[in-house]
Amino acid sequence: MMTLEVRGDRDTPATDLGYLLHKHPDRMQTFDTSQGTARVFYPGAGVHECRVALHVDGEGVRSRDETERHVSTIPYAASSRFVVAIGKVFGDALAGRCARPELVEHSWPIAITVPSVPIGGQVGPDELFTPLGWRVEVSRQPLRPAGWGDSPYAGVSLQGRHTVRDALRHLCVLLPVIADDKHYFVDELEIDKLERLGDGWLSTHPHRDRIISGYVKRVRPLVDLAVDRLTGSDPTDADPTDADPTGPGTADQRGAETPGTARQAGSAVAARRESLARRRLDAVVESVRAAHGRSVLDLGCGEGRLLAALAADGTHTRLAGVDVSVAALNRAAERFGRRRDVALWQSSLMYADFRCRGFDVAVLMEVIEHIDQTRLPVAVASVFDGMAPGTVVVTTPNREHNSRYGLGDDEFRHPDHRFEFTRAEFARWCDDVAAEYRYTVALGEIGDPDAEVGAPTQSAVFTRIDEESR
Repeated sequence: MMTLEVRGDRDTPATDLGYLLHKHPDRMQTFDTSQGTARVFYPGAGVHECRVALHVDGEGVRSRDETERHVSTIPYAASSRFVVAIGKVFGDALAGRCARPELVEHSWPIAITVPSVPIGGQVGPDELFTPLGWRVEVSRQPLRPAGWGDSPYAGVSLQGRHTVRDALRHLCVLLPVIADDKHYFVDELEIDKLERLGDGWLSTHPHRDRIISGYVKRVRPLVDLAVDRLTGSDPTDADPTDADPTGPGTADQRGAETPGTARQAGSAVAARRESLARRRLDAVVESVRAAHGRSVLDLGCGEGRLLAALAADGTHTRLAGVDVSVAALNRAAERFGRRRDVALWQSSLMYADFRCRGFDVAVLMEVIEHIDQTRLPVAVASVFDGMAPGTVVVTTPNREHNSRYGLGDDEFRHPDHRFEFTRAEFARWCDDVAAEYRYTVALGEIGDPDAEVGAPTQSAVFTRIDEESR
């Protein structure tokens, strides 16, 4: 649970907090999240003071084994799982979207209380929040019976003057660092998120490198890349003790170096192992080239990285990207500037869109796992029947490889994934799609293969049968 209280003034009543959070002070609202049911309510809402509470019941992370007798603390402590719920419930506030834009930049006297935070990281709440202008109180929770000392959990209270957007961003970045906890797989997408949430404050924080390192689970290649992207500095300037490749992470992400050689080993890992995201992008570009298509449609284009790579290739006469997220499309538009050879459209695979017809190649790169399986046939029909491109390139996680990332059988690599295919499930799905829509299909793997569980990413290239006969 978390409470956030603001104090208003003559020109800006405290109840304007409701506009920023998109949650009305007069009623309780409930949201289903991957971490359980989240409830937002206002214990007090007046002109001078307004306090909002976010409570997550934690049912989404309880054991599915009803015979299990021990009590897990995970549902009750504010770490990365709680941050996922904050992003789901207060996503508009984090992004700075508001019907009254002047409120986004309004600086409020704010008090935040988080009753239970795991204190497991290398940097404590005082060191992380104080440089940002917060007054910090940490109340360690004693164990019972007396004499057992303090528990690894503490209540954290913050007071300071900030915008609501920045206050929430501070929490979303720093809580997982304090807890030394990221319960899901991390890759380059985590760096994108860190760039957005850390905009305007992270680059000048005195513990910047430790924050970056903790946020990406001390996976050295990701630390190097994040420091480079967020600061523009030489990534080897990062403190090697914060990026020990033997720390939390995975064999695929960090290699098998031994302690005591973090700087040399980390640099070697970074040089030796391309990031999975980069290798996936390169593999998709190569598949598009092999299809010899002149026009390419990126379905779920995000910020436009694939489109940028294809545009640099110079062999395609028509490029377009589709995404449901306006924010992602805006960032893609910034990437391409005034270029007129790349079109960007807001659209959804759940609906027919005439603009998406007539392309030689369509790409679904890490998209299908974000669609509910009950709705996946609708998306498949939209692509293979409605758009009917000559070639369709699909990539998706290999669920079997998740064990190599330290994930359990019931955990996915990203909290927004609705499902993840095993290799056998993906092969059956591809065969069914190809048979129904008259395509042939070739399966592939991306990333370092594992003898037991395969590569981390699996791919498929569908070719329309009438295209093959040409």
